[in-house]
Amino acid sequence: MVPCVWRFSAVVRWLAQWGGEAHMTILTFPTVRGGLGPAGGCTWRKLSNTQVFESPLTRSVQTLALPGARWAFTGTWQNLTPDEAARMRAFLYSLRGRAGRFYLHNFARPTPAGTLAGTPRVAGAGQTGSALLTDGWGAGGSVRAGDFVGLGDELRMVVADAVENGAGVMTLTLDEPVRSSPADDLALNFVRPVCVMRLTADDVESSFQRSVIGALESFTLNCVETWS
Repeated sequence: MVPCVWRFSAVVRWLAQWGGEAHMTILTFPTVRGGLGPAGGCTWRKLSNTQVFESPLTRSVQTLALPGARWAFTGTWQNLTPDEAARMRAFLYSLRGRAGRFYLHNFARPTPAGTLAGTPRVAGAGQTGSALLTDGWGAGGSVRAGDFVGLGDELRMVVADAVENGAGVMTLTLDEPVRSSPADDLALNFVRPVCVMRLTADDVESSFQRSVIGALESFTLNCVETWS
């Protein structure tokens, strides 16, 4: 049987007299399928911000890495139960297209490969760049390349193994410079760390088909990191 498709188009209108809103409260992603992520598969991408200059005479190339790299996600939740589908639909429709914001973590890497010990936090205010000094680690604390860490709403990946130095201090090497200097003593989150996402289009689509246990719905989510 060919699945039916239902579309909800939220056209964002930035006219105050029509009740336009810049954006709303940042929402929490609903728990479906036990929070394990999309059964239909997903991709987690990093969208770097670069410029490339190529000489038309010699073909020599210069490249420049700029601030503003973003995370992007595509995932499909297949054959949700009616209750799960209702919660997913309510969440997606409440975003009102690209106007809404929500928290999302990388379902493929919800916990670190390193050893969490102690209460790791930022060690010192005013830090910039991609090397972050931290303290509060317990004995044997470590991170592994590929672990994700949350600095408030900013999500970064650790790109080099590191261990605490015996005094609870560790320097994290991040994939990108921090967007803003984190506050001193800011707690680091290594378990399901999140970033703020928005939909990439105003259309929200679900498909459903009949089965012996009732209608089963599937949703595909396309989103990209955003900040103010």
